[in-house]
Amino acid sequence: MDLWTQALACLTWFLYGSFFEWVSHRYFMHEKRFPLYHVFHGHTMIHHQIYKGENFLARGPGRPPHVMLRLSSFPLILLAHLPVFLLFQWLTGLPTLWGAVVGCTLYYVSYEYMHYLMHVPRGHFVERFRWFRFLREHHRLHHKYMLRNFNVLFPLADVCLGTLVTAEGWRSKPARRHRTLAARKKRPGAGRTPG
Repeated sequence: MDLWTQALACLTWFLYGSFFEWVSHRYFMHEKRFPLYHVFHGHTMIHHQIYKGENFLARGPGRPPHVMLRLSSFPLILLAHLPVFLLFQWLTGLPTLWGAVVGCTLYYVSYEYMHYLMHVPRGHFVERFRWFRFLREHHRLHHKYMLRNFNVLFPLADVCLGTLVTAEGWRSKPARRHRTLAARKKRPGAGRTPG
């Protein structure tokens, strides 16, 4: 087994995870699609209703409801991808299967851990990092604007597919532009051409 090939496969499939997460989140968790209506219902109708606005963070003792995906999610995702991993390995002749499995497993486990900490702060060491605070704000904005910021863990697909918003972006820039234009119209001599 070529360790470098497996490591590259792990990295490649981890990056792919961002796009898989984006598509799953956008087209299954935020749209009613048969036969996966339960995915939409659990995410949009329950998770987004519990954790929105001032209630983005879970309150109270114990394990908060509807933060993590169903236990069956990861085995089903991995089983659905195994034929793709095997086909890729067969077509290329490169030993990439185990790297692909590890990359997808790392993405999923990291996704669940980070998503949990975003809604249920526990003081874990990762919560102190700037990148975690950025991701928490990124996800909070998703709960405010549901058709933006679909990535929880790694917003590569949000950047590439045009759904990334930041606190200073999307909603605030048009408002700021309107205020600036309104202020210019109120000034004496506004709209005149020099000369």
